[in-house]
Amino acid sequence: MGGAGVCVLLLLAAPAHAGETRYSQSPDTSIGTWETETAGVYLRMTQIAPDQARAFMAARGLDEKSVEEFARHCVFMTVLRNESKQPINYCLAEWRYVPEDGVPQVMLTKHDWLARFQPRNQPKAVKLAFEWAQFPVEQTFFPGDWNQGMTTFELAPGSHFDVVYRWRQGKKRFEGTLKNVQCVAAASPL
Repeated sequence: MGGAGVCVLLLLAAPAHAGETRYSQSPDTSIGTWETETAGVYLRMTQIAPDQARAFMAARGLDEKSVEEFARHCVFMTVLRNESKQPINYCLAEWRYVPEDGVPQVMLTKHDWLARFQPRNQPKAVKLAFEWAQFPVEQTFFPGDWNQGMTTFELAPGSHFDVVYRWRQGKKRFEGTLKNVQCVAAASPL
């Protein structure tokens, strides 16, 4: 990821102990990163400030209304990595985020966004650039595989929530939780 005025910070830190959520913050930008590991599957989420989201999406040609709609949401750069010894498969339809009210919610995916943008008739190249920037909806990772992309949540600025991420390894299901993640509090800290 990169491009036109957007700087996504990936903090390198020692992995969290199994099931523990580890938090770190950039001293330069105050951007926060949360990470956890369960059964060899690592999840890391780094805040993307509204101004960063605006710049990134505008640089890909999205119309102004779509850019603003996207940037008003709680946006993260999300990384999933398989460090287990077997392939895993995940599907975002099985993941949930749990806001402070305790009611599990379904995440927004690139399919949800493309449906919202449909009436605006985005050019095919713009839709494709947007889709590639989003976290894949479903994927199989072999040992050592990883991927990243943007994830979005329908939450107010500053909201806290947990992310329950699920995957399969063969016929067995696994679940991990990234705890006390927080949306960027207000305007871009940059």
